[in-house]
Amino acid sequence: MKPTKKKLLQKTIAKLVPERISPILAAAISMTTLIAPYAALAQSDSLYLAYPKKEKVTINSPASFIIGKTAPAPGLKINDQPVKMSKEGFFAHVIKLNRGKNNFALTDGAGQNALGTIEIDRPQIPNPISANDWKLLPQAPTQSMGLTPGDLLILKAKATPGGTVSVLLKNRVINLSPANVVRSARSKKSKPTAQVNWGQAVAYGKVFQNLPRSAPDLYVGFYKIQPTDSFDKIKPVFVLKKGGRILKQKNNAEISLVRQPILAQTTVRDAVVRVSPDAARLTPLEKGVRLLVDGWQGENFRCLYGRNKHVWIKNRELAFEEGSPAVSGPVPRSHVKTVNLSRSIYGDAIVIPLEQPLPYEVMQTVGKPNKLTLRLYGAVADTDWVSQQYRQAFEGDGTNTNTSPRDGLVESVDWKQVEDDIYELNINLKGRRQWGHTVSYDQNRLLLHIKDPPALTGSGRSLAGLKICVDPGHGGKEPGAMGCSGIREAEVNLAIALKLKNLLEKAGAQVFITRTDDRTLGLYERVDLARAHNADILISVHNNSLPDGRDPWKEHGTSVYFYNKQAMELSRSVNDALVAGLKFPNIGSRYQNLALTRPTQMLAILCEVGFMINPEEYALLIQDSVQEKAARAMVEGLSNYLLGPSG
Repeated sequence: MKPTKKKLLQKTIAKLVPERISPILAAAISMTTLIAPYAALAQSDSLYLAYPKKEKVTINSPASFIIGKTAPAPGLKINDQPVKMSKEGFFAHVIKLNRGKNNFALTDGAGQNALGTIEIDRPQIPNPISANDWKLLPQAPTQSMGLTPGDLLILKAKATPGGTVSVLLKNRVINLSPANVVRSARSKKSKPTAQVNWGQAVAYGKVFQNLPRSAPDLYVGFYKIQPTDSFDKIKPVFVLKKGGRILKQKNNAEISLVRQPILAQTTVRDAVVRVSPDAARLTPLEKGVRLLVDGWQGENFRCLYGRNKHVWIKNRELAFEEGSPAVSGPVPRSHVKTVNLSRSIYGDAIVIPLEQPLPYEVMQTVGKPNKLTLRLYGAVADTDWVSQQYRQAFEGDGTNTNTSPRDGLVESVDWKQVEDDIYELNINLKGRRQWGHTVSYDQNRLLLHIKDPPALTGSGRSLAGLKICVDPGHGGKEPGAMGCSGIREAEVNLAIALKLKNLLEKAGAQVFITRTDDRTLGLYERVDLARAHNADILISVHNNSLPDGRDPWKEHGTSVYFYNKQAMELSRSVNDALVAGLKFPNIGSRYQNLALTRPTQMLAILCEVGFMINPEEYALLIQDSVQEKAARAMVEGLSNYLLGPSG
């Protein structure tokens, strides 16, 4: 009797999965997990490819890798090169990619049995426009823009080399320069050394040349908006001249002049504020904060915080006030007459009555000094009263009786007027650590909440009294990185996180976990769960991968990430414990802008325990005993932090 498909599948799984695999992961493996991703390679039940996922793919990188699992004997060859692998048969093979099509033949280690082929297309660099072509292709601006006098409008075009390119903006003519020409500095003593590298790019901390340093067909320039300009949805017209010929091309981006700022309000809680469109973040704003908008770029509005301070907010998170744009209406301004210090169920509360909700920033300093700096934009000091005495915060529920001054967090408060429209409040805190803060508005009263440290009630290494939110990264439609034998990162994360939850509860902590099964959960849903439970610490459990162009054999190990300074020391402690416990290479504790590390209401860290695409680390990560060891190391790191000299 022929074996059934089910028995054949079980036989295949047995070959691909180590004997000591975590029971949680074994239960989660499905038929789709371990079946080879395309038919040409599915002929052999001893070979599984995790990456690339298709027989024909496009990868725009000078190098990549092939990740998978095969029988350790006779092994595997790719284009007749022996493939390095772990003793379990997990492999990661780095490949170089030329421009165009790259073919890779997979055979067994003896070179006798063909297992399939992979075709990877690395796109060709577009050829520059030649001197014989007659072309004009506007490159920038790419989005409609609202500008004010003094702003710079960046202009770019690709066009026939050797010509002259200019831009017409209504009655203005702006001449562009060839990008590969470095203008000479007018000096008899020195020669110009400045160079512009148009093809340089940065990804994952690495700098690389993505395009040629200069292009003979690129023309660049800029125009400074003048007070006498009168642009209203003007489309720039690019003009190419060469050999008596003229070619004109209108750009689709519309340019408008904003002479009168427009009054707007934030319409969502935690409106995302950035230093420039889609760039680094600043302190998010509460709903209902009033702002002046004096420009835009595509879907990003430019908001005027102060005379010398602009930020950018997406238009979907702002709404113009009724009657805007109008010349009348109250501008975002307020006097700061008093600063009150209160207690609430969360901790301390700095309460500042204002005439209207103003934009703000919070900056953090930990150690010595230990302080929070609150900047209010549009605020003018008329401060004649700073209350240093604790009293029940009016926004509390009346159940908190902890109003003794000695139980508070604030050492002192001082203020200064930094600029005409910037009021700065320094809140000097006791000790060397901070456990969280958040800003809210109660009508026109700004409240800066400062979180109390956890009230640990146990002794020794007990974590009794500590509230921890454990977040197993990914899940459901977001599987994360794919391991060498097809086990998903989400499954490994969950296995470690469940063990971590169990150990933390045994140590006395109150633990909340964001998921206990393979479900899809949004990043901000996870953060909201931690906030809802008033967690002291948020730990997100992950395992790592690499982008194309890197080497999984050389770049791997353990790392822990933080965003806010208050979590930096905890990040270091947990990272050190993981490295000591697992003996993986130490990538280190690092700052990184991640949704799960950005919350300020608690200490938030993200642990990358190991690498799913490093064969040797992956072989360990899917073992129940190693997952337990990782969880124990995290608990050790937490305990070391809490019991440290600043605890």
